[in-house]
Amino acid sequence: MKLTKCLIAASLLSSLCSTAILAADYSPDNYLTGDWLGWRTKLHQAGVDVNLGYTFETGGNLSGGDNHAYSYADQTSLGFDFDLNRLIGLNGGSFHFALANRGGQDQDINDKAGMNDLMQSLEIYGRGRVTRITKFYYEQQLISNNLDIKLGRMSFGDEFGTTECEFTYLGFCGSQPGNFNSSIYNWPISQWAGDVKYNFLPQWYAKLGLYQQNPGWLANGQGWDFGNPKGSDGVTIPVEFGWMPHLFGLPGTYKLGYWYDTAGGDDVYLNSDGLALSTNGGTPKQHSHKAGYYFSANQQVLSFGNNSQRGMNVFLYSTVNDHDIATVDRSVAAGVTLKGPFAIRPKDKWGIGIDYLHVSDRYADNQRAASNPVPSDEVVFASYYKFQLTNYFALRPEIQYLNHPGGTSDNANAWVATLKGNIDF
Repeated sequence: MKLTKCLIAASLLSSLCSTAILAADYSPDNYLTGDWLGWRTKLHQAGVDVNLGYTFETGGNLSGGDNHAYSYADQTSLGFDFDLNRLIGLNGGSFHFALANRGGQDQDINDKAGMNDLMQSLEIYGRGRVTRITKFYYEQQLISNNLDIKLGRMSFGDEFGTTECEFTYLGFCGSQPGNFNSSIYNWPISQWAGDVKYNFLPQWYAKLGLYQQNPGWLANGQGWDFGNPKGSDGVTIPVEFGWMPHLFGLPGTYKLGYWYDTAGGDDVYLNSDGLALSTNGGTPKQHSHKAGYYFSANQQVLSFGNNSQRGMNVFLYSTVNDHDIATVDRSVAAGVTLKGPFAIRPKDKWGIGIDYLHVSDRYADNQRAASNPVPSDEVVFASYYKFQLTNYFALRPEIQYLNHPGGTSDNANAWVATLKGNIDF
């Protein structure tokens, strides 16, 4: 709480100078603290915005696991963006800076309950209970804003394979490659990186990135450090193609991506002598590189009451990972969301999804060699309802069902109930 108060104070002090998150749909009514006696709107009009947000997630297992457990996680984020065109006349230029503090308990529901599942029930849990620099980069738009260049500290998950994060279950939230590959970092971890995006047609773009791969960024002590930690392993090179059509007058977003990592990783089956790790021990066989693919689609298929802001969307997220290195070598998540399901609740949202996780055959072979239960597939169902209580405050109760946690019937199926809330100050 002390750190939260410090972040709030910092945001208010900084706003007296110049700070920003650039929002096309800006309105002081979208924030709990309102217009700051008119200062917030004046800063926005000058090209300067500030965003302070708080998210909490809590819940417990109703059945399954070794015992009943409860956990809580939260995040306070403070973001500043500068529109340099408005501030100093630099056309197409902007600068972005953000901090994030994660708090809560030191174990999530799944670990405390001993469910042995493959994916977290609280997506916000993890990466240490510390404050981190999550954004620190310069952005320049050129060629009539069709070319976008970013350089600085960024996270892979903010730039490639990005998806909505309405669910509390991690399998439906954010960029999925970072959930299965230890060298790819999602929020709140950032690293030195560069991105180039080009809109070569009105509905099409291509994007290329270069991200430093360094496990030193994960250390808690790295949180406030602007420098470069020792131990760089290589680079991650992602490529993404995007298509944003209006099919039958309704918007959609489709992304196809590939990433190549020069850092490689540990084999999940073999040791350095080519023998099974589980029975022969030793050090894992090292791979000099790894790669993977992803695809995401989100398409509105219906609108309600002639209101394009209300309607039904379908979504699909799929990833393919290196089966020699990743425990989960492929996953598919699909579902349906309804925005404004009721006319009297036009800003509420309801979603339901199913997530299929396939355990790498190589990892399964390692467990078989040790006469352990052999994992195969885990399937998770989840559904939430988002109550948009005000423009700046939302609550989402969610229910999750985990079938064959960890990919094996030796682990009891589990029901998990969670609650997620967001406040924009």
